[in-house]
Amino acid sequence: MEPVKKGDVLVCSECGVELEVTKNCDCSNCEIVCCGSVMEVKVKSSGGSCC
Repeated sequence: MEPVKKGDVLVCSECGVELEVTKNCDCSNCEIVCCGSVMEVKVKSSGGSCC
């Protein structure tokens, strides 16, 4: 996994918990684990409005 950046939101695919990163990570293999699985960066929405 690429290093996480400030503002990224990580989500657990098992329980759905979300974490917001408050400081950039500089390590080459950044893995944050929840429920035994590596959390993934949540896909950001396009910012559009439905109405």
